[in-house]
Amino acid sequence: MPIKNNSKKEEKINFVIGLGRSGFWAAKYLRSIGKRVIVWESKENKELLETKEILEKIDISVCLNKQFLFDEFSTCLKQIESIVVSPAIPFDHKTIIKLKERGIVVIGEINIAWESLKNINWIGITGTNGKTTVTHLLSHILRENNLFAPFAGNIGTPLCEIAYSTKSKNIDWIVAELSSFQIEIATDCIKPKIGIWTTFTPDHLDRHKTLDNYFEIKNSLLKQSEFRIYNYDDKYLKENFKSLLNGIWITTNSNELDTDHCDYWINNEHFIVERREKLLSLKNFKLKGNHNTQNLLLAVAAARKIGLSPERIKNALLSYEQLPHRMETIFQHDELEIINDSKATNFDSSVAGINAIKGSPIIISGGRLKNGDSIEWVKIINKKAKAVFLFGESSQTLKKLILEGGFKNDILTFNDLSEVINYAYSYIKNNQAETLLFSPSCSSFDQFRDYEQRGDIFKKLIHEKFNIKFFAH
Repeated sequence: MPIKNNSKKEEKINFVIGLGRSGFWAAKYLRSIGKRVIVWESKENKELLETKEILEKIDISVCLNKQFLFDEFSTCLKQIESIVVSPAIPFDHKTIIKLKERGIVVIGEINIAWESLKNINWIGITGTNGKTTVTHLLSHILRENNLFAPFAGNIGTPLCEIAYSTKSKNIDWIVAELSSFQIEIATDCIKPKIGIWTTFTPDHLDRHKTLDNYFEIKNSLLKQSEFRIYNYDDKYLKENFKSLLNGIWITTNSNELDTDHCDYWINNEHFIVERREKLLSLKNFKLKGNHNTQNLLLAVAAARKIGLSPERIKNALLSYEQLPHRMETIFQHDELEIINDSKATNFDSSVAGINAIKGSPIIISGGRLKNGDSIEWVKIINKKAKAVFLFGESSQTLKKLILEGGFKNDILTFNDLSEVINYAYSYIKNNQAETLLFSPSCSSFDQFRDYEQRGDIFKKLIHEKFNIKFFAH
């Protein structure tokens, strides 16, 4: 049923579509600057009802169980000032297309935040994998050096929450993780001081349709950036070295072919090198894997551009603690290490994690399969895995892929994580194992709200079955 027009003709309406964290703070910020706000949310549950109550206390109208349909706007098109859509809504959604055809301004939460915060220095970080670690690590380095640099965006604090806060006036740098969903709706709007591109591999193709389109969405952020930092270790970025705009390149390799193109690399003595000068040693860097060394180099390159000395960067790294669900050691006892890498939501991030493990791990994988190339994943499973335990929606498909790759060791399928952990406990007791790695290689949406809930449940099950007090780095 279309919305009723009970307001004065001259009063403009700002619709916020979706009541997630970004929608909540977009609504609060818009109301704080005197805008009339109406929020639509397609679901209804206890948490949303509580959020509705909070917003209605500050004169924001909230409609739950409200579908995003063009006809719902038909009686108030002339009153609409803007429609702020959730990043979860594709920008080619038929309702968005119809609204834009009629001249309606359709934007994202990030557009609103940019207008408020564009006079602050931004670091925009994007990429298929690694962007969260780079964002968190760089924010930590800056904060340890007395710079107010919140990590925000797709991870951490919603950008409109920063805009809403009076503390935003004191910010030195906004360190923003930006997903392709966020960039897509903010094309030509966000113009960071520094742009960082971590990796590029096939992902979200159900949303972006083609790899070229996905690439151009990511690249649009770098094109808008004043200064750019790229990862030369990424195959796809390396192949596009000549076509990408000029910037700083990093590599973990020390061979001359790579270092000729790069400004930062790792030498044979495990030092970070900056333009052929030793910068700092890797010996105190805690994160596992070559992919995390890439993340470190990207963060260091940005910190150096900002003006931090090698000594200041080194001191900041000594106190860095990794985020959960990313190669997170949750148990270590009697030569057995159990690692939670629930953030490995695609084949490429799973490969990076498996490569970081010494020896032959038992690997737990499964979930909802994404579009992507499984060739390297199958290869690394065959090369390294002592056994593979699969669960969830994709278990039979993954099993078929692995067996077609010639895997000869134990491979079993289960309905859910609880069954996996029960069996893994018995298996480990009867078979010598050094590492149990939870590396799903799939999204969590078949059985969990998100990768964080999946990782938390994995840790809880390990804690209960192994009867230990797990710890997190």
